Amino acid sequence: MQEHTELLRKCNLIDLGLTEYGRCLEIQHELVRLRQEGRIFDTLILTEHEPVITFGRAYSDRAPELPYRVFYVERGGEGTYHAPGQMVAYPVLNLNENAIGPRTLVLSLLNSAAEALADVGITAEGLLNPVGLWVSGKKIGSVGLAVKQWVSFHGIAVNLNNDMKGFSVINPCGLHASVMTSASELLGHTVDMNRFKRKFVDAFMRRFRFSGEESDLDMLLMQKNKSST
Repeated sequence: MQEHTELLRKCNLIDLGLTEYGRCLEIQHELVRLRQEGRIFDTLILTEHEPVITFGRAYSDRAPELPYRVFYVERGGEGTYHAPGQMVAYPVLNLNENAIGPRTLVLSLLNSAAEALADVGITAEGLLNPVGLWVSGKKIGSVGLAVKQWVSFHGIAVNLNNDMKGFSVINPCGLHASVMTSASELLGHTVDMNRFKRKFVDAFMRRFRFSGEESDLDMLLMQKNKSST
């Protein structure tokens, strides 16, 4: 009898390392367009950002002058802070082809991060209300998505070894800054970023039955000059 083997779908994996937020946003927009046109496969971007504050669609005011660069973006949610030592993951997925909605993607991101945190000894819970990744009433991860023509972008940020002081100049996700925490704050020592990313990626790919393939960003961006697949 022939053994049945499940066919996994390809997903590009791009680790950009430390990036300037504006440049990473441009990359997301370009990859979203390519995914909409069917020129690339679903793609998961990993990065850390230079210190920056972003405000999503739920933030209705203009922020006062802040000691960080500020971006107003199309993701859901209010304000958040990014800094080196925080893992950020941006899924550029065709939701229609994956037969999922935004809520399912949000939960998949949160649960993948919770699984990676469990590997370092932290029990976290992903919630939709209030949305985020929570540890005993403290928020360790934030999520905010945008979807354009069925393709997702923006994503999840998990506080690992990052400096937390930037949260104090805003109300992160509409909450008091004191609610925010990080893995290193909870554990009393830093965590291995590379190991955490591997655990997160493994959990994410497994949830979507993807076969993750490390890809070169420049090669993907070159697809805009080729005919649609």
